[in-house]
Amino acid sequence: MVNVKILKEGNDILEIEVSGHADSNEYGFDLVCAGVSTACVGICNELVNHNFLEYGNIELQAGYCHIVVEEFDKLHQVVLETFVTILKTIEESYGDYLKIIKMEV
Repeated sequence: MVNVKILKEGNDILEIEVSGHADSNEYGFDLVCAGVSTACVGICNELVNHNFLEYGNIELQAGYCHIVVEEFDKLHQVVLETFVTILKTIEESYGDYLKIIKMEV
């Protein structure tokens, strides 16, 4: 199961943590894991392309993605909202393999 934790304050995303493996199919054929991994890497690359590391931290490794916002920037929030939309879309189709938990501060 892929677990996604989204920490928000009002409309602002403070943190997104993605962990685990979908195990929807055997290794190399797991489309849910492939989709989540692609979204994680793509979003992290886009954040880095827009100097996010001056405003927060990213930790990315196999089966784990953790994005922490330390200073707010409107563009970064749009990218993070896009990430959440992608993950919600995956959850709608593959809810047995991906669960999103939203927490408010």
